[in-house]
Amino acid sequence: MPTLRTYTYAMNSENLKVGMQTMRGNTRLIPGEPVQVGSTPQLLMDRYVVDDLNGCVRRVHEPVKRPEGPVIVSEHPYEDVGPTSFGTVLRDSSTGRYRMWTSIGDTQVIREKGKGVPEAKRGHYYESDDGITWRRPDLGLFECRGSKANNVFLQGGIDHLFVFELPERLHDRGRYAMIHSDPLRDPPDPALHHAKHALAFSDDGIHWNDAPENPIFYGRSDTNNCVVYNPDRDVFMWYRRATVNAGEVRRIAYSESEDLVAWTQPINLMGHDELDPMYLYGMPVSRYGDLFLGYLFRLHVHPRFEQGEMLPDGRDGRMDTELAWSRDGVTWERHALRPVFIRNSPPGEDAFDWGHAQGMANLIEDGDEVRVYYGGRAYLHAPARAFSDPMRRGICLATLKRDRFVSVHADNDGGFMLTRPIVCPPDANELHVNASTEGEGFVRVAIREGEGARDGAWPDGWHFDQSVPFRGDRLDDTMRWSNASSLSAFAGRTIRLHFWLENAHLYSFRFE
Repeated sequence: MPTLRTYTYAMNSENLKVGMQTMRGNTRLIPGEPVQVGSTPQLLMDRYVVDDLNGCVRRVHEPVKRPEGPVIVSEHPYEDVGPTSFGTVLRDSSTGRYRMWTSIGDTQVIREKGKGVPEAKRGHYYESDDGITWRRPDLGLFECRGSKANNVFLQGGIDHLFVFELPERLHDRGRYAMIHSDPLRDPPDPALHHAKHALAFSDDGIHWNDAPENPIFYGRSDTNNCVVYNPDRDVFMWYRRATVNAGEVRRIAYSESEDLVAWTQPINLMGHDELDPMYLYGMPVSRYGDLFLGYLFRLHVHPRFEQGEMLPDGRDGRMDTELAWSRDGVTWERHALRPVFIRNSPPGEDAFDWGHAQGMANLIEDGDEVRVYYGGRAYLHAPARAFSDPMRRGICLATLKRDRFVSVHADNDGGFMLTRPIVCPPDANELHVNASTEGEGFVRVAIREGEGARDGAWPDGWHFDQSVPFRGDRLDDTMRWSNASSLSAFAGRTIRLHFWLENAHLYSFRFE
């Protein structure tokens, strides 16, 4: 038997070329199908463009919370304890104005008549020029607490609402659509859960008309109901809960529709595993570039918690948000270690989000900043204590820099990321990166061939040693090589990018 030899290579260009040579012998390899990336920024949380990580890890980055606290809290008696995260925030493409629709429960009515009565829940509308200072337009549509001077746009059991813009083919029904839940007082089948979902349309987002096809869904989905229009497939994608007769409802289910009336049978998208808490409570979804990003709510409770039992140590009834991602909106992935994305503030800091921190769709891109609105609650998810402890709710804001949801990171020991074979666009001249380094850290890039028998070959002049190291913290910087000022030599060709990182975060790359 031959003796096995172990080699340790120093991190330099020549040793890397020796240690990572392509296996030779087959000169008739049939080229595979390369990834077409165009000029779109390539985020790195999944394996879509990433072939291998060696010495690197993925890091999920939490958005930075606004230190001044919530942007919307209860200011009037008709707002009761405050708005919930079960709603929508949009930025109007024609005016630039921020718009928010959310529901508010009336604890006075609930105490007197119960949660299921129509007047217990209302829809409230807010708007803003800058996304921070919000107005309550005096709509004068519905009486609440003895007056119509309020921002109530819908009343009558309105809860778990979601507003979304319609494609042009449905503008005869309105510019906006809304799905919301409503108590089902006379179910056609006694076995049905006493809940239904209804559809409404509006031209201005304030005055709404019920769809004649209502109700469009029976059964319980008492959490964020989120609908995303997918123009690539011309379908609406509804993230909801499963039907009540399919087992535990607190899980992430999916249905889709072409007309918003006929929906496919819900399927479970996110299976529990050994790292998950008792319940995956809901998941609003936003489109971001080529990706779907999900705010996965995690409810940390004990099974007896719903019965009003005292909570064992470590099971405290809080809810936080984890980040999930998908290329098609149906097959979802998460970081293997399940890091938190929007965390609860510590109790005792007078924070609104120490009990719940629930992301709201949608992501709002504002220049180089991504705004993450989320609902905070200063109480636990505890039905037995719902009206015994002080209750406060607010809409909060956190931000992160463009594309900086997840990074490929290497520490002082260094590491490498190799892409899958990708097509360098025919008109590409430059490679841009969104990256940051610390101390003497750097990012270097070697270009390798990616097609057929030459897959992995090192073209002369494009090694790590010729790569001018990136250092600093920039959202968009051009990578350069000492021997060339343009990538035109690779235009239209299949290549691999080989990144060498040390004390660095790489968030995305793109061709230009």
